[in-house]
Amino acid sequence: MSKKNWIFGRNVVITGCSTGIGKELTVQLVTKFGCNVLGVARNKEKLEALKKELGDKFDYRRFDISDEQAWNDFSEEVKSIGYNVDVLINNAGMIQDFSQYGDMDIATVKKIVNTNFNSVIFGVAAFLPMIKKSKFGYIVNISSASAILPVCGETIYSATKGAVKAFSESLAQDLSGYGIGVSCVMPGPVKTDLYKTRDGADDKAKKNYELVESIGITAEKAAKRIIKAMRKRKTRVLIDSVAKLMDFGMRVAPSLTQKLTCKAMKAACNLVPAFAPIFKEQIEHKEEIGKELKERKSAMYRSLKEVPEKGAFTE
Repeated sequence: MSKKNWIFGRNVVITGCSTGIGKELTVQLVTKFGCNVLGVARNKEKLEALKKELGDKFDYRRFDISDEQAWNDFSEEVKSIGYNVDVLINNAGMIQDFSQYGDMDIATVKKIVNTNFNSVIFGVAAFLPMIKKSKFGYIVNISSASAILPVCGETIYSATKGAVKAFSESLAQDLSGYGIGVSCVMPGPVKTDLYKTRDGADDKAKKNYELVESIGITAEKAAKRIIKAMRKRKTRVLIDSVAKLMDFGMRVAPSLTQKLTCKAMKAACNLVPAFAPIFKEQIEHKEEIGKELKERKSAMYRSLKEVPEKGAFTE
């Protein structure tokens, strides 16, 4: 048997299993690889439908993944029923509305941090002892291409996904001596309901996810490529052309790539209304901000000439 076939028949825990990439991963792991999947999500109706579709190879639990104690209780329950976990897939997450960081309320910031990053470290902490006992131990953390190229208007989302990337890469080194694999998956736009949920259903929203529809890959294709990377036990996983392009730009000319990306997003506000809140103030007060920038540059140059010989804080 090929080493790539290690994934067949494994016991898997996956978060965000009721929709998008998580659902496709669940379906493919059960139907194509005979895995036993214990999924975590919140939508009971979708979970029941998935249970009906997949049968005894799938079961689910509903809890808040940002709650550390909920993770600990979940892992204890799993142990008590004799379900030895081989693979943990931290897939669940939430996307941020495009906006300036200064316009965000702290409650939203905390929610994104807890959902996108804290849930990952809680999940790994809860199941790592069990995974270490498995002969096929593996962890998959779904990050984002925004971890490679953080974009304007996605400050907290990019930060949390960057944290997932750093955590995963360091964890892979920690666990390499135990034969446990860790994959950090960094997808670009994926055609899921995540964008429709965020942007709504009006005409502006349709323009937003029309962009995703035009450049993104399907959740089914994303899941297939993630499983392929798992079978090869790859640590760093870029599954689409957008992510690969972002990675190339940040390797070759990081400062220029960031600058051009921001300019392109600003120029595309009419085509992609979701970008508009990021640049609203800059566009509405273009002349005033332009004058302030000139004055600020002038003040900085003058200040170099006005610094006291003995230092600004010397009596």
